[in-house]
Amino acid sequence: MFWLSLISIPFIGALIGWFTNLLAVKMIFRPYKPVRFGPIVVQGLLPKRRYDLARTIGEVVETDLFSVDDLLVYVETSRLAGKLTESVRTAVHDAVVAKSPALLPLSLKRFFAEFIAEIVADRVPEFIEKLIDELSHGAQHEIKISRLIEERLNSFPLEELEKVVVKVASRELRHITVLGGVLGFLIGLVQMGVVYLFVLTKS
Repeated sequence: MFWLSLISIPFIGALIGWFTNLLAVKMIFRPYKPVRFGPIVVQGLLPKRRYDLARTIGEVVETDLFSVDDLLVYVETSRLAGKLTESVRTAVHDAVVAKSPALLPLSLKRFFAEFIAEIVADRVPEFIEKLIDELSHGAQHEIKISRLIEERLNSFPLEELEKVVVKVASRELRHITVLGGVLGFLIGLVQMGVVYLFVLTKS
């Protein structure tokens, strides 16, 4: 009975590691709305922080990257369009990583930041086109780049965002959950060794 219990430790650790990583991945998006368990309120990371993230991304782009005048210079020089898109992608990536909860694993932070950055970068041409159209009507001093970016990000439905993530990154998400199981198994092996040595010293 002792040996059976001892051998089961790594497998229990693997199950716990797999389940906790799976739960962490799921809680990026779900639940969409706050769910209360007594004094504890549970809500997915993105639904809970989406407005903060959108506002922060907009402010970072406008403050640290370019103003409306800067944008016009970029637009007038078409060869710099790629550089502008990459600058936006990098700034958004760094902002999302910095604003993510400290308890979230770094691998999930980086994956989530990369995904959001790609969404924003894909919409840079559309954003520039709309901005040029508004500028052509004399609205240059009324435009807030941060507000435009924030509105675009907030208008993206959470359900669609989740579908895109699962479809595009299913392999990476699966690797994260499997890695949790592997790490849990290795930790279980260490625990098994410690228990075994402890029993030997007692006998």
